[in-house]
Parts: sequence; structure tokens; C-alpha cells
Amino acid sequence: MEEIIFHWKLKLSAGGIYREILPNPENLISKALYTLDIGQNDLTVGYFDNMTTKQVEAYVPDLMERISSAIQTVYNLGGRYFWVHNTAPLGCLPYALAFRPDLAAAEKDAAGCSVELNTGAQFFNARLNETVARLRETLPGAALTYVDVYAAKYRLISQARKLGFGDPLRVCCGYGGGEYNFDRDIRCGDKMEVNGTSVLAGKPCEDPSRSVSWDGVHFTEAANKFVFDQIVDGALSDPPVPLRRACQAKGQ
Repeated sequence: MEEIIFHWKLKLSAGGIYREILPNPENLISKALYTLDIGQNDLTVGYFDNMTTKQVEAYVPDLMERISSAIQTVYNLGGRYFWVHNTAPLGCLPYALAFRPDLAAAEKDAAGCSVELNTGAQFFNARLNETVARLRETLPGAALTYVDVYAAKYRLISQARKLGFGDPLRVCCGYGGGEYNFDRDIRCGDKMEVNGTSVLAGKPCEDPSRSVSWDGVHFTEAANKFVFDQIVDGALSDPPVPLRRACQAKGQ
């Protein structure tokens, strides 16, 4: 954060177009909403190193300390409003299922997701919720909103067809066909050699608006729109504050 502000001020001091288009950071730090979307990469780094869920859970407390420190740093610089997303159902993401076929082939839930991988995500989210609650006590001037993105994404995945989407575990921009249309070595946009000719792998599906997974890692625009619509009104937030009020002081 300090480095961002430093470069921001440096551009302002340079004058010209920067002075015209960049607001003074000192006037915005305390008014901005700091959105944190955390967990997916932190968990996969362990799972992709063939760790068990217990081993992944063992380093989650350290992650919570790092998250707390980051929020504290922003708070010390003047930030007061935080919208903290929990992490997605990892066991429903094609790339995680492809990188850990042992867990993908083990116990699955009704949506076809890995129970074990989702257990790791749920553990992370529980600790994150506790961490946000503690920060409310130690940072009394801050307004921290915990947003249950996991619930929104799992609803989409588990009810995809009812909601007008196709197979939620099948990648739109993928390669290789199969159950997930995902190849861990050939990703969306990668080039490969086919019969001596270089071709672009991962041609998008016919109708991305009916797909949940874009490239096995990220959601499609349509899926993200669904998730946003689920969380924007505060129904999945603690406290249940809509986005439009997330930058208001507590009690307002």
C-alpha cells in the first residue's frame, strides 16, 4: 500500500496529464472501499504440492496473520472500509479437480464437486470469518464486512442447469474434451503444435453466457454477474450491509 501511494504521488508531482486525471490520494484513502478476495491461490499452492487437507489447514493460521497484517497496514494509512470476500468452493473448480485427480475421484457431492477440497475451503472461510470478527474489536474505527462468496458460487454450481447454465464443471475455453474439457498443460490461449502446425488451443465454447467456468480457474462474465447479484444487496454479508452502504461508518 505504501508503495502504491508513493508511485501515485510521484505521478502527481510529475504534473501534466497525471495531475489532471489522478485525484489526491490523501483525500481518498479514508473514503475508499478496500475489497479483499482471498484464499483460492493460498489453498491451491498446498493442494498442488500434494498436501492433505490437514496439512493445508495447518498453515491457514499463518495466512490469517498475514491477512490481518495487510488490513492493519491499510488501516494505519487511513483506510476504514473493508469488504472481505471468503474463498470459492475449491472442489468445484475444474483446474483443482484436474491437478488433484485423487481427490476428484474420491468422495463427491451431489454437484460433482470434491468434498475434500471443499472441506479445505470451508475451513479457511471459518477462520477468515473469525479473523474479521477479531479485527472489528482491534480496529474500532473500521467497518469490516465479511462476504460469503462461497455460498453464492456454490448455489450457482449446484443449481446451474435450473438457472439456465450448462455443465458447471465443464470449461468453456479449454482443451482436451473429457469430463472437464481441461488440460493442465494446455490452457486457454496457449499455442501448441498439431501435425507441424502451430494452433491456438482453447477455442471458446459456442455460448459463454451459458457456461460457469471460463478457463477452469476463473468464472465467465455471466457467472460472475450472477455471483455479484447474489452479494450486492448484503444478503450474504456479515453484517448484512449492501454494497452501496459499505463505505459508511458503523451505525449510520
